[in-house]
Parts: sequence; C-alpha cells; structure tokens
Amino acid sequence: MATVSIEKRKLKDGVSYRARVRITKFGKVIDKAEKTFKNRETAAAWAKKAAKKLEEKQVEIANGTYFAPNEKKEYREVTVGELIKEYITNPLTSKDLGRTKGFVLESLLNHDIANKIVSHLTHDDLISHCKIRLQGQEINNKMVIPSPQTVYHDVTYLHSVVKVAKSIFKVNANLSYHEEAIPLLVKLGLIGRSKKRNRRPTREELRLLEEGLEKRESHRSAKIPFCDILQFSIFTAMRVGEITKLKWSDVDHEHKTIIVRDRKDPRRKEDNNWEVPLLADAYPILMKQKERLDPEKQNLIFPYNPRSITAGWQRVRAKLGIEDLRYHDLRREAASRLAEQGYDIRTVAKVTGHKNLNILYDIYTALEIKTLSKNEYEKHQLKKEAELQEGL
Repeated sequence: MATVSIEKRKLKDGVSYRARVRITKFGKVIDKAEKTFKNRETAAAWAKKAAKKLEEKQVEIANGTYFAPNEKKEYREVTVGELIKEYITNPLTSKDLGRTKGFVLESLLNHDIANKIVSHLTHDDLISHCKIRLQGQEINNKMVIPSPQTVYHDVTYLHSVVKVAKSIFKVNANLSYHEEAIPLLVKLGLIGRSKKRNRRPTREELRLLEEGLEKRESHRSAKIPFCDILQFSIFTAMRVGEITKLKWSDVDHEHKTIIVRDRKDPRRKEDNNWEVPLLADAYPILMKQKERLDPEKQNLIFPYNPRSITAGWQRVRAKLGIEDLRYHDLRREAASRLAEQGYDIRTVAKVTGHKNLNILYDIYTALEIKTLSKNEYEKHQLKKEAELQEGL
C-alpha cells in the first residue's frame, strides 16, 4: 500500500507543494515518486494517480509481468519443471551442481509445483508444496516423511534456479515469491535450518567399526580398503569424495603433503586446490596403497566409487547398532584431535579446508569447556582430600 504526503514549502517567489509517494516493504522503501506543484489540489491529484501506478507496478512485479520502460519483452514463458531441466543440462549451471542439489531438483520434477508457470509462481504455491512434502510419501511400501530441514533444501535450490531464469535462460520469472514465503514458512514450521552437529565417535565405536570394516574387507570379492580409508579420513579430515580424487602425481614425498583438488567451498566452485599436510600415519597409509595398485598404471590413489565406500560404512554401522553417526562426523573427529594435540586454529583450518573459522571455534570452545570442567573437578577432589587429611 502506497503512502502519500504533501509538504508545503515557502520559497522566495511564493509557496509550492511537494507531493511524495512511497511504497515500503519490511520497513524499507522499495519504490517512490515525487513532484512539486504550485497548488495543493494539483499535487493531491498527481499523488493519487502516482500511488495507483506504483501499486499496480508492484502487483506486476509480484506476478512476473512487469518490464522496465527500456526492457524488451523477449522473455519466454515456461513451467518450473521445464526451467529445472534446462538448469541441470546447461553447461553454465550444471557445472556447479552438487549431488544433493541435483537430487533435490530432479525430485521436484515429480511434484505439482513443477507444472506451475515460473512467472506465475507465488508464495502460496511454495507453502502448498512444503505442506504436501511434510505429509510424506510411500516409497517401497514404506511411508517416508521428510524433516523441515530437508524441505528447506527444496525451497533454497528452487530459488537458486528461478534467480537466474532471466539472466541465463531468458525466462520470465517472479522473484518476489521467495522472500514473501520464507517468513511464513518459518513461522508455520514448514522449513528449518539444519542443526549444528557435534557428534564424535567414541573410542569403542571406532574399535567396533574397524573390526566390522575389516571383516567386510576379508570377503573374496572385496576390493575397497575400508579400514585404511577410515583412518586416512580421521588423519586428514578429508571427505570421501576428496579422498577418491587424490592422485599420486600430487604427492610431495619430500615434504609429506598432497594437493586436494577442487575442495568443497560454497563460495568458490572451481580451481579450489589445497595443499594439505599428511600428518600422523596419513603418509604411511598412503604409501601402503602402492602394494594394492601400481602407480604407473593407476594415478588415483584410492580409485573407488565414493558411494560404495559410504554404503559399506553405513551397512557396518547399522549392523553394529551405532546410532546418529555419519561419515561426515569424522571431519569433526579429525579437527578435534588436532586441537587436542595443541595445534592452533589456523593450522587446523589448513588441514580441514575451513575458510570460516567460526565452525572451528565451536570445536575449540567445546574442548575448552570439557578441559575447564575436568580441571575444576580435579581441584575440588584435591581440596576434599586435603580437608580429610587435616581432619585426621
């Protein structure tokens, strides 16, 4: 809704009236118009027309039908599903497509929202989609109900597609639906951000996992060195996908380092190569792989499918009954061990690849609290023992 104000101004040559029209959203001015007139009646009449024009403009923007005066109407009208298909096949956008994002976008093709025209997409459509998703669906005779955190992926990944509809695909798009929907989706509890994880495997869990993975390795058809990869993950803080891309040609045998190519980084998708130190037993584990494969014939150090590695780990973990432990939690275990060994936070970041040190600060804070609690307990126990000795 537009707000109108008329300001009376005294000038040397007489009186003038400045009419102002503004449209605000969430406390911010998103559009405005103003003009000065000789009398109040003319100013008021102009302001009334200007307010109506700005309000109509906002409706067109919301519907995806507004074009600037100098903007050619060269945009196409397509469905959400058609736009997603173009997005996941276009070289410009598909190169940044991770496994999770690709899976989510492809799954959206099976929902009603895929049949909506992109320029007609509204916050009501998104809210309706999230409600339906949270009702669950039957997969292999089993009802699967996603969490609000999972549904949040639908919302964010769809927005990333619609955001480039005009610039890359020349598709007419409504960009306001997202910001209108988010506050309502959060308020209704239909979406939620993933909770921070602080899970670390216990020594007993690691022992059991190694035993289970060793048994899996002993099968005749087994080719993957699960135990080596598990230990290597903990010593290097690398993701499975990074480990399976490591090359012999990137190993610096003199300085005991290796280059991790295209390391995961939300801000930088390409040429994000890190030289990582091979600490503790990481280098011996690496060299052990030469016994399995000839480096002259195979440049990859761990030439295995990352999904097969993760699947093997998950089966062993499930068989052991270990709950709420993900392979990715080994990165926290790796960072925590380095912190416990006295490495400063920036050195740990060089190993883990974290550019946002706040994530590592959480680990250091947790360790400091545990150390402080342990020290205070020990002081308390010593004080009690001293008091008992004095009483004897």
